[in-house]
Amino acid sequence: MTSTSSSPGSKPTKPRRASRYHYRVTIPEPALRFGMSAFVIARSTDSDAQEAFDEAWELAEREHPGSASRPIGGANGSAVMFTALAEHPHIGTNGGTAAGLIGSYGTVASRIIQFYEAGIDTFLLQAQPLGAELARFAGEVVPRVRARLGEPTPDLSS
Repeated sequence: MTSTSSSPGSKPTKPRRASRYHYRVTIPEPALRFGMSAFVIARSTDSDAQEAFDEAWELAEREHPGSASRPIGGANGSAVMFTALAEHPHIGTNGGTAAGLIGSYGTVASRIIQFYEAGIDTFLLQAQPLGAELARFAGEVVPRVRARLGEPTPDLSS
């Protein structure tokens, strides 16, 4: 039996003939997928979320004055991402809160669906404090997204 030789993401090559029988292995090419990083602040109302954002902004400024919207580490501050983000206050890396995932549970769910409909299906979320924010996200935002997309929400209570 022979097999094809290929690297990940490439089309399989024709197998070598080992005998009068030869086999062709079909390796499906992976689908192209998109993801994004975002800082999330979700609360029961838009005004509560804005208040939490304001508190996070003040904390970031107190800990590292002027750093809330400044590139971190050795990042090139003249890169397009950073020049575009300079117009919009944000917290977090890779654009952080500039993705607009700040608001009520419904507002954040709507924004995620907008990204999903644009082709983004993976979200790398940042939050502070991480545990409490992600618990709110999992308990309040995810069920709303699933409901709007017509997906069942699993019962995790047991």
